Amino acid sequence: MSPCSLHGPPQFDENRGADEIVSATIGPAPALLRLRTFVVELALPFWATAGFDPAGRCFHECLAFSGEPVRDEPRRLMVQARQVVVYSRALLAGWSKCGEDLVWQAFESARRRYRSPDGNPGWIFSVDPVGRPQDVTRDLYTHAFVIYMLAWLYRLDANGSLLSLAESTLSEIDLIFSHGPGAGFLSKVPGRKNLREQNPHMHLFEALLALAEASKMERYLVRANEIVELFDAALSDPATGAVRELFGEDWKTDWPAGKNVVEPGHQMEWAWLLREWERISGTQASGRVGRLVAHATAYGIDMEKRLVRTQVRESGEIVGSGSRVWPQTEAIRALSREDPKGHIWPNLVNDITEGLFRSHLPSSLKGGWIDQVDQNGNPSVGHMPASTLYHLAGAAIDGARSLGLE
Repeated sequence: MSPCSLHGPPQFDENRGADEIVSATIGPAPALLRLRTFVVELALPFWATAGFDPAGRCFHECLAFSGEPVRDEPRRLMVQARQVVVYSRALLAGWSKCGEDLVWQAFESARRRYRSPDGNPGWIFSVDPVGRPQDVTRDLYTHAFVIYMLAWLYRLDANGSLLSLAESTLSEIDLIFSHGPGAGFLSKVPGRKNLREQNPHMHLFEALLALAEASKMERYLVRANEIVELFDAALSDPATGAVRELFGEDWKTDWPAGKNVVEPGHQMEWAWLLREWERISGTQASGRVGRLVAHATAYGIDMEKRLVRTQVRESGEIVGSGSRVWPQTEAIRALSREDPKGHIWPNLVNDITEGLFRSHLPSSLKGGWIDQVDQNGNPSVGHMPASTLYHLAGAAIDGARSLGLE
């Protein structure tokens, strides 16, 4: 289907009976069509133009609500990698009319500016607005997105140099972030002693799966399997199945059982990725996924606001009442796959999507977003971070694929 022939957002009439609304929209397809329309017709063109710096041949870190770039912000490599992924995926899906030049310009600029400018192994965290090194910290989360970027670029162009760079980057991850005999990696070097986080490991898992599928090389799946072993041994709470966020040495949590913070969006994100691992590896993931989704749906959704909460505790206690874009998109993506007909959670994906558009995607921003709102629904940040597009586009592309709506 051509992007120009997509249907517009479904119209919600408050005067219709509840039974009629549920009957019409019980499955997640209307939500995915609405999100796809937003991404294809508004977000992708907007961030390829207003969000791209042709002089620097790179993406802007963020935009003001007026659509003007915020030029004094450092530019993180993570943002560059995520935007390259978004437009690579959109091109492969036939969703973007921007040429490949945009993607390759941004990649070459990133490789030139961020890869070992200080002579040390690895990729630096950020550059200043004119491209000079700003923060030379080595960050595992960032390196994971470099691998993910290279995997998707390899799908655009099966050039062996991309796989060689991915292999070199994986070797640098082993060199820089390994510490002691235990599994997993440190989060930052230099950084807080022994800090370990689930989030960069989750994205490294995502990157390894993408690299394994793109390259057809078993060794990347073997490394992904090691992260599943870490998930089982340390990341996942034995009592609830929820993924904890922060750890110290030997993967010990900071708080007693039940008190550790978990993020419902990450439960949904892990659920999606474990299903991807199941698809690629052929190994059953239903038990893990079921516990993740059960915790997130039981404690992580504010049904009054139709929004996924940012944080709760393992016990289900609510930590904060604000909202961000990305947990909504991760819920939309995961629940669409887990309940494609809406039989388990009737209309839930459509409700969350309605909350997402109402609170975060006002039509006045024409492809932009209010990334964070407080408990009263007011913006918590004064700009639009480019990094949010990765979640919106990923949910739209993956959700459409899982429901056969491509």
